[in-house]
Amino acid sequence: MITLNFNNFGGGSVTLKDYQSKGICVLNGKIAVDPTNSAYIAATRLELDLPSNFAMIKSAISTAILVSNAPIYRYGTVLHCWIENNKLCIEKLTEWDSYGNYEIYINSAFVTRGYRGDFTQTSNKSLSILNPDNLFMFKHYAYVETVDYVFFVAVFDSFPLSIADGQGPFTLQLSDFATDVNVEIPLIVNDDMYSNTMGTKITVGTFENGNLTFSYPDNTSRIGGSRSFFNFFAVRN
Repeated sequence: MITLNFNNFGGGSVTLKDYQSKGICVLNGKIAVDPTNSAYIAATRLELDLPSNFAMIKSAISTAILVSNAPIYRYGTVLHCWIENNKLCIEKLTEWDSYGNYEIYINSAFVTRGYRGDFTQTSNKSLSILNPDNLFMFKHYAYVETVDYVFFVAVFDSFPLSIADGQGPFTLQLSDFATDVNVEIPLIVNDDMYSNTMGTKITVGTFENGNLTFSYPDNTSRIGGSRSFFNFFAVRN
């Protein structure tokens, strides 16, 4: 775990789970942002000071996910995120500032900028859904498990839909997913492939003991369903 005490947007201390090496670093955590803070208003990007001994000085572009507090549907989007001169830097978007405080989720891997060495292919590990019904079905997925961290991306053919299945809580039960991963992740739960809304519908779930648990916000008329997906890196405990 690392604690980031200093930032340029007036936020409090942030604690992140971390795996560090010169070639790849993985960070997990949540950053709370107050868009009314004068430091935030003045900032052109969000910066958090990393520990002086952090293993990576600069990285290639990675991603974070902004989750707003817009009413009913917590719309959000992907943000650019990177390491530069011993700071964790995050793209600043102001589209949801009028809804008050929001969160930025960091479940990301950072790789060395301008790497010129060899690449080694990493093998996928097979998973199975253990739920007895057909509420969850993969369309496709990739799961990579190392000693120190995991990577998991999944798109679903079948996923809970609020108008048919309710608000939850729901639990996706999996075989062979690492039981020592405890991470909170955003889930992309647009009910339609195309949307004219600002951003995408998001809810938040938690992987713990090898399973994913989540709920939908109250009063959502249509959220979830097929084509729901998630994508994250997570440090193993």
